[in-house]
Amino acid sequence: MLKVKTFTQTTLALLLGLILVKLFIVFTGRINYPIFVIWSLPLLTFAPFLIKKSIKAYQSFCFILLIYFLLASIRVFGIGGLLLDTFEIILIIILFIHSMYGPRTIRNNK
Repeated sequence: MLKVKTFTQTTLALLLGLILVKLFIVFTGRINYPIFVIWSLPLLTFAPFLIKKSIKAYQSFCFILLIYFLLASIRVFGIGGLLLDTFEIILIIILFIHSMYGPRTIRNNK
């Protein structure tokens, strides 16, 4: 099992990867910068709480990721998604599964 510090670093790396994939989508011109900022704000507001290793933050973060999954799945399966959209939904799924185990990892290592 991962240590809490390693788990938190992995969570933040996945979160940063998700934001970078979305930034690449901005560079392709499919969305504009204000939409990207609005899209990124909820994810970035959870980062300090995830660093503090808050169990409630991980639970709430999973709920927010479900909303992001719904939005990404519309683009991937509905409109004819591109490769970056597929990477985005894969990262959201990985981050969701990873964040589900956050409370258990924090609780077991205290």
